[in-house]
Amino acid sequence: MNEKKVITGLIMDKNVSFSYVEVCQKYNLSEELLTEMMEHGLFETRNLKKTQFDYFTLHKIQSAQRLQRDLGINMPGVVLVLELLEELERVRNELSILQRHVDEI
Repeated sequence: MNEKKVITGLIMDKNVSFSYVEVCQKYNLSEELLTEMMEHGLFETRNLKKTQFDYFTLHKIQSAQRLQRDLGINMPGVVLVLELLEELERVRNELSILQRHVDEI
């Protein structure tokens, strides 16, 4: 069966950063929600309003927003899910490296 899948996304340059105001506008986030994300440890900053958000932080913010919006997960749960996903990716990368070493033997 040929199923067609539609994939949507946002292409971003990894070297570009966005200001606090730009992030709120770009992702249609309230200042309160962005502050809540920071307070729960989604990203670290000393002065939120002066922060420049890099590609990796923007990706986390976007993922957090989707988890909260689509699945109704509260912010502490969102942070936990994202930490577990990062750990899973790290373990998969390690497994891939180990598998290559085993294949060489």
